[in-house]
Amino acid sequence: MATEKQVNYAMSLLAKAGYSTNYMNAQFSKFATMRERSGKVQDWLANMGRQEISQLIDRLIKEVQS
Repeated sequence: MATEKQVNYAMSLLAKAGYSTNYMNAQFSKFATMRERSGKVQDWLANMGRQEISQLIDRLIKEVQS
């Protein structure tokens, strides 16, 4: 499971990149399946594995920097 620190960091990166930080929506289609996009962003992140959320964080960092 993702650590609290990873979840908080991913949430801040999502906000900086212009994604919703409340509920999953179509914006998340490149990160999550339609089934995964049916809940809250924080729950989705918290249920990720450490490696999985780390990869998401890396993608978000690149997106924010570009």
